[in-house]
Amino acid sequence: MKKLTDYKKINHLLDYIRIEKVYPLSILEGIQKGEIFVDSDENPAAALIWHYCGFATILGNYNEAFVKETVKLMQNPPDGHSGRMALQTENDKRLNDMLLRTSIPVKHERYVFKFAGEKYEIPKTIVSELKEITAANYELMKGKIIPAFSWESKEAFIEKGFGYCLIGNGKMMACAFASGVSKDYVDIGVETAEECRGKGFGKIVSAAMVKETLRRRKTPIWDCDIRNEASMKLACSVGFEVTGTHPWYTYEKIGGN
Repeated sequence: MKKLTDYKKINHLLDYIRIEKVYPLSILEGIQKGEIFVDSDENPAAALIWHYCGFATILGNYNEAFVKETVKLMQNPPDGHSGRMALQTENDKRLNDMLLRTSIPVKHERYVFKFAGEKYEIPKTIVSELKEITAANYELMKGKIIPAFSWESKEAFIEKGFGYCLIGNGKMMACAFASGVSKDYVDIGVETAEECRGKGFGKIVSAAMVKETLRRRKTPIWDCDIRNEASMKLACSVGFEVTGTHPWYTYEKIGGN
């Protein structure tokens, strides 16, 4: 497995991108950071596209050896990477069997959503409270799913991403932002401060992201683990519909060892 620098060499594999497509596309289009590994740097037949946030996709005519090398990277992310791999796969029995034969990754499932149209109108009394995420308030974004989750720096996000937040008493109550960005798609990431949950703030910032994504003539995307019922319900409240599920794999250390 070799690290690829000339991304044009895998243009013939792009039709294989069908799951969580915004993340591999964002790397190939030079919008967000990530790494690409291939079986051959001259004539690649298989590729692993690994986004800064950890989401990864295997493309092409991979074999058992390529899958085993992918699992090794999953166990030991190289220096300078974001530190994890969440390998997204289709419902592909061959690939799933190869992964499970290594006895390393843990298998989970994620919802697949389709955007069906704007469903929630932000109350006019709230519109003025919405703030764009800017360099001035970026550091107020706290939690797990915030711009730092998928963007390597504040500067990169401000230049190429966008988002909205609700701020009260100098603290973030909720934020929604472009977690993944490509030419045609925007994946929406959302975080609500723990003490502010259950008040509808997540819905407000998510609806703002949907509206802005459509204004930019891009398709809004939403994905979440099936264990995250709150995210699934939030997605449905702002215009997404569940159309299925797909597997994803990660390495989980036992007992912190």
